[in-house]
Amino acid sequence: MAALYAFLAIWVIGMFGIISIVIGAVTKLVQRDSFAYDEQFVWGRKFPADAKNE
Repeated sequence: MAALYAFLAIWVIGMFGIISIVIGAVTKLVQRDSFAYDEQFVWGRKFPADAKNE
């Protein structure tokens, strides 16, 4: 029974790890895409290059 609990714990930790990686990637994509959209359509001007790193 202990082996089953260990397997379940490893599986749950792995699943949360995969979900965290996907959420992080989507967050990064949305931030980058939103900034590019604002730069092109909303503001109508280019931001300084160092502002994109924030």
